[in-house]
Amino acid sequence: MVKRATFRECGRRCVYCGRGLGLEHATLDHVIPLSRGGSHDPGNLVAACQPCNQRKGALLPTEFFERYPQAGLNFVRFARAVHRQLKRGAKRAVSLAYAQAA
Repeated sequence: MVKRATFRECGRRCVYCGRGLGLEHATLDHVIPLSRGGSHDPGNLVAACQPCNQRKGALLPTEFFERYPQAGLNFVRFARAVHRQLKRGAKRAVSLAYAQAA
């Protein structure tokens, strides 16, 4: 039930790479990992493909988006039901990553 709802709220796409997903290939990712204080709250869950979910691992969103700014841009675009503070943090991390690269 939760996976299906999260999948639908993310536009049936991986929120990190933007690739279209089938429900059978989608994984649930905790934006703030459980090991870092995250919860099972729907506002902390997104749909992700297996490779992106593994790449993110236990990184906090800011850490992940600083390394992979394009993932942060996709996150802002496709993660519609996450907590607002996570989206704001993603925007800041992406801005910082692009500023440091320039």
